[in-house]
Formats: sequence, structure tokens, C-alpha cells
Amino acid sequence: MNSHSKWRLDFAQQISRKLEGVAGVRAVMVGGSVARGYSDVYSDLEILVYWDEMPSVETQRSIAKNLNALHRYPVIDHGHESALLINGFPVDIWHRPLATEEASINKVLRGYSTSLDESNVLDTLRFGVPLYGGEMIQPWKNRIEAYPTELAVCILKEQLPNFHLRQLQFAVLRDNPNAVYSMLSSIQTSVFVILLALNRSYFPTFKWMFKRLDDLPLAPKSIGVRLRQMYRESPAVAAVQLHEVLTETLALVQQQHPHLNTEIAQYGLDQLPPKAFDEKILHTEADKKGKRR
Repeated sequence: MNSHSKWRLDFAQQISRKLEGVAGVRAVMVGGSVARGYSDVYSDLEILVYWDEMPSVETQRSIAKNLNALHRYPVIDHGHESALLINGFPVDIWHRPLATEEASINKVLRGYSTSLDESNVLDTLRFGVPLYGGEMIQPWKNRIEAYPTELAVCILKEQLPNFHLRQLQFAVLRDNPNAVYSMLSSIQTSVFVILLALNRSYFPTFKWMFKRLDDLPLAPKSIGVRLRQMYRESPAVAAVQLHEVLTETLALVQQQHPHLNTEIAQYGLDQLPPKAFDEKILHTEADKKGKRR
């Protein structure tokens, strides 16, 4: 845990002591970048408060008042109730019914849901630091550690078709950097989700994509550096670099899941730059057909 995370965790413990005395609170946990050890100078503090039932807005506002907290956002903002300012520092307090977390765990571990939102709930619980009611949270942590192979396979089947490169190549040839980098970003995020599955790691949000990539033991060499570098290159060079990363990633998939059909991904990688079509080519083809007749 780095220094940014450490002092934020100490601050969270002070807040937790005030929350523990609130009737109905079953557990308090630190999540987000603090729990994952990813905090930097820009990071806020994320605290999850667990209840049997979702507390009313009035109860949430009473808690904020008792914490001498100010609301960071106006009422029209969907994050108004959770986004607070305590002692001048941004703190997000998320109120969660126990049943809601239980449902998310079951959807992922039993139903093999590939929802990134549901996966993020499990990642938050996996890394979360219990401050109160640890006996409620620890059984969840124990269950989450058993990442199902079936879940990884479902994610791979969903993401591998995104290795298709034909449209990216067209965008490069047409000198359309907007389309190139949009598709580049989309394919990179698929690579990230695939590598998470190969490493049996849940989703930490794309905000922490490069932090998590640095932690994954099973990944192409220097993957984070290489993905970043693509945005500093010309579209043509970036496309070549992306092809290399996808090829290495597919090799890892085939190594870890040899029985998985990866034909669609290989087909995507085989999409070489298309030949140009112009009137001359079209007329030539038409002449050939005429002679054959």
C-alpha cells in the first residue's frame, strides 16, 4: 500500500468509527483505489456502508450531517447523495443492501455473467478493506477467490471476436485518425478484459487499466508500455503494433484454454490491409468477364 493509500485508509477508519454507531449499519468497508493500493494525489476515498435494507434519503443525509460533510455536487447530479466533502477532502459514501452484493456475487460466480459492472462489484469486495463487520464481508471474500473457469471461457468467447482488424485497416488507409484511435481504444479494452479473464482477475474499471495490467503475471511482455505507445505513433505503425499484441494475446489464450475455439480471433488477425478498388480495377474485372463470355 503506497503512502497515498495509507493516509486515506487512516482517515477512513476515523469516519468508520462514527458510522459504527448508526442503527442498522451492518458493515463498513474501504474500496476503490485506496483498497487496491492504486491511490495517487488525485484520488478520493470510497467507503461502502452495508445495510439489511437500503436506507432512506433522509437517513443518508442525516449521516452526512453527523459527519459534518458537504455535498460536492448539486441535487440534479446523480451522485449528489454519495459524493461528499469531509474536512475539505472528497469522500464517496456508498450505501449498499447486503442482498444487492449477494445477488451480484451469484450472477458472476453461478450465472457466469460477463457484465463489467457486476465484475467490478466482485473486484471491489475482493480488495476491499473491512473496517467494521468483517464477519459479514469475509465469507464474500472467500467465495470470490474461487474464480470459475467457466466464467473465464464465457468472457473469452465474448471478447475474442473483437480482434477483427479489417475496419481499422480501412481507417488507416483513409487517413482517418479519429476512427483509427477510436477502434484502437475499443480493441485495447477487449485485450484488457481478456487478460483479466486469463489471470482470473475481476474488473477494476478502465480507470485502473494500466495499474492492473502491471499486476497481471500472465500477459504479453511490457503490455502497458506497448499499449500506451500506440497512441504516440502514426496510425499505420499503431496498427502494426496492435496486431503484434493481439497475436501474443491469442497465443496466451490458446495456451491456457487449448480446447477453446479461437478461429474467429485468428480470422480477425488475418485481415491484412485491403487492396484499393478504383474504376480501373473494376473495368479490368468487367473486361475479363466479357472475354470469358
